[in-house]
Amino acid sequence: MPEYRLAVYNAFSESTFGGSAAAIIADAGNLDDDQMQRISKELGAPATCFITSIEDRNIKVRFFSTLTEYSMCGHGTIALMTWLVDSGSIAIDKNRNGKLAISLHTPGSSAAVEIHCREDARPRVMLSLAAANFEDCSIGAGELAPLLGVDEQAFNADLPVKLTRSDFTHLIVPIRNLVSIQHVRPDFIALTAFCRKMQVDTVALFTTETLMPESSIHCRDFCPAVGTPEASATGTTNRALACYLVQQGLLDAKTGTRHTVIAEQGYEMGRPSQIRIEMTIQDGQPVEIMVGGVATKSIEGIFYLT
Repeated sequence: MPEYRLAVYNAFSESTFGGSAAAIIADAGNLDDDQMQRISKELGAPATCFITSIEDRNIKVRFFSTLTEYSMCGHGTIALMTWLVDSGSIAIDKNRNGKLAISLHTPGSSAAVEIHCREDARPRVMLSLAAANFEDCSIGAGELAPLLGVDEQAFNADLPVKLTRSDFTHLIVPIRNLVSIQHVRPDFIALTAFCRKMQVDTVALFTTETLMPESSIHCRDFCPAVGTPEASATGTTNRALACYLVQQGLLDAKTGTRHTVIAEQGYEMGRPSQIRIEMTIQDGQPVEIMVGGVATKSIEGIFYLT
């Protein structure tokens, strides 16, 4: 009976009961596509990370939801890299500023990752992502309101709805205030049909009103078409939201300045999360974008494949 090391980490959370869960299956290079998809469905996490190869600082992995394979996954990367450190598969040299550079490879893309050793010895993982480019779209409050279970006054009419395409396609939807975003109750059957029709992976709602004083935005991300009705913490989505803030003049975008955006997410699900986005502004555009945070282990054991 084949056995695989298994761990589950809650990414973007300092504690067990927050963040977004990602499962990790080690030494998975002999699993085929169908086996990976079936295991992901069995585990039921928003993402399962299958490690297919570790060669020095090059990590090969495949990310699956319960429905499909992802070309990249922000919260899965945070969980994966934390497990690699915790398990001793990679080590951070504290004589090199407590930072380790890793190259992460999926079948669809590659990304640079930095792992920083915090003062409390916990790893903080930062994933390098490209800036989001935005498209105008004709989707408005009248179409979105019934899908999200709110009236049209919930939307921020001063900011546009935008579309951005990268590893995922995000629909960015500005909401007027914290109360409005807290009262969103989607019709998931209708929202799933809408996302599939429009070829949208996630519908990302945000407001600049926040619960925590250190936060920059409060967001909710609905992803029913890719297997997660609502995500409690998302890295790639919050990269897009941070870039949107720059594009819409909601940040002081002086050339050469380095900005940190803190996104709070998951509160409506009882899984509070904090996502950190760092970026430099050049000629009014975000560059050198890093997204990350910490992850907390909740489960460790063996997965038996029969």
